[in-house]
Amino acid sequence: MTTLNRSTLRRLKKLKQSSAVWEGDRRALPAKIRQPQDSSNIIPLHGHDEESKPHCILWVDGSMGMVRSMDVVDSAVGQESFVRALLQAIEHPQSPAQPSLPKKILVCDRELQFYLRGVLQDLGVSVEYVEHLPLIDEIFSHILESFSETPPVVPENYAAALHLQSEKLWQNAPWNTLWDHQVISVKLDRWDLDTLYAIVMGKMGLEQGVIFYRTEESLVKFRQRIVSGSSNDEMEETFLHQDCLFNLFETPDLEMEDEFPPFPLRNRLRALATPKQMKPIYGTLHPLEGGRPYLYDEEAIALTVALDALNRFWEQYSNRLKSNFGKLSETYTAYAPNPDSDVEEAIKVTVKTMPDLAQELQQLSEEGDEDDDESPLIVEDLFPDNALINMMTIPWEQVGFLRNAKMHRQLSEATTAIAKAKKGEGLPGLMIQTSRPKALELIEQINSFDGIQSLCFNPAEDILGNACQLGLMLMGNDDLHLFGEFDKPTLNGEHLKRWKQRAKATKGNVCVIIAMGLTGASRGHPAPHHILGYYEVKLIDEKELGLGKLRAEPAFDFEF
Repeated sequence: MTTLNRSTLRRLKKLKQSSAVWEGDRRALPAKIRQPQDSSNIIPLHGHDEESKPHCILWVDGSMGMVRSMDVVDSAVGQESFVRALLQAIEHPQSPAQPSLPKKILVCDRELQFYLRGVLQDLGVSVEYVEHLPLIDEIFSHILESFSETPPVVPENYAAALHLQSEKLWQNAPWNTLWDHQVISVKLDRWDLDTLYAIVMGKMGLEQGVIFYRTEESLVKFRQRIVSGSSNDEMEETFLHQDCLFNLFETPDLEMEDEFPPFPLRNRLRALATPKQMKPIYGTLHPLEGGRPYLYDEEAIALTVALDALNRFWEQYSNRLKSNFGKLSETYTAYAPNPDSDVEEAIKVTVKTMPDLAQELQQLSEEGDEDDDESPLIVEDLFPDNALINMMTIPWEQVGFLRNAKMHRQLSEATTAIAKAKKGEGLPGLMIQTSRPKALELIEQINSFDGIQSLCFNPAEDILGNACQLGLMLMGNDDLHLFGEFDKPTLNGEHLKRWKQRAKATKGNVCVIIAMGLTGASRGHPAPHHILGYYEVKLIDEKELGLGKLRAEPAFDFEF
């Protein structure tokens, strides 16, 4: 057992020992109650894993009825954190308490009692076990009550309608067409809102969804601050200065199987990644309120009506918007609930494209790019939309088949030697499956880039500060292309860990497979004749690229 240093004991013995009785305990908190990791007043918009549920350590003076120290730690932290909080209560207590040693300590955990007795044995502090700690029970009761008072993400009366429009937005997927500078106005003239200015995210960023700025001024100033800002602190402050409502979608977890089925048994490949249904995120940002991941009544109604109008506008004009972001306008009748009655009211909502403002924002973005000409460029539109990009391990017998098949091949001497030795379970691979025309076009594009040099997983974070990694493909002409985004659950998953471990066994030699057959029974299960391209490449360390940690800025583009 770890004990206190002798110098620490001598220092503590110099303190006055009072006749007070202290209570100490450690209890689990709801996952949303945790210490902020920085000075930001923005509320985290993503939930935390259950295993990271925070614990609160509390030391109180039962005689005086005051808290001497309190700390919030992860559930995995050991009993040492309990002692650290106790030392703080002794030497640096919360005001107005003064530094002192207690006469007696009460705990309601037998194991903790024995542990503290060993640590405090030379300080003359008695440690006793009791079944209940009334003062701490009362304090924790107040903490949980305040948490339970947090409003729901969407008020119950309006949740169904908002979810319906959010689902339509996800199905429409306007981010496959619209860029983040192309603004669409939605005139409501209700709920203290005149016109909302919609920006579609997703074509150049890690987050997909729509942001509705409450004023044109807020949108333009935000973009100006993005162009002029440089440090992470400035970017965070810029992010908090947005004045908007939003509907974003969480990135789905990737499900990856760790084996490539044998040709003799199944005569086809198995899909190793299946995107799940996206989870919508609603909220609001304001310079004075910070971030709020829930909506009040009027906000939920306004967001629902704005999404409804935007969805209808997209369904009516999507073909024209795909070819030209020109001047378009339409007025729709929407039926909105009244928070003060059960009667819905019909309102007119006008939706317009704003090509002039779009051009202004594009020019602003290009001015910022001119200051960063030396930055490496990551291209994000090489791989076809809706292509399946899956990770696998290919047994050596099948590697031999692919190396000799009649298709476009890129072979390496290093893989030849490893394939002969058959070290490890097989060759780690990345499979890209799309339609035949798109697969042939992709192969032709890769050939124009002088083939594929290597793959790399580079650390990054999205605009909300969540850690992720970008899957990058380095071409023969040194161009970088994004092939995937991996969130924290995927990075910590056993499948990806095993894939990378197998890549170590093959000394970083991996392969890229391009296959057709995206629809029907062959979707995710291409037969051998569906495989059109095979490339043997290197998996390199992020340090070889030298990009550092990448960040998807709130400008919805990458800044390096």
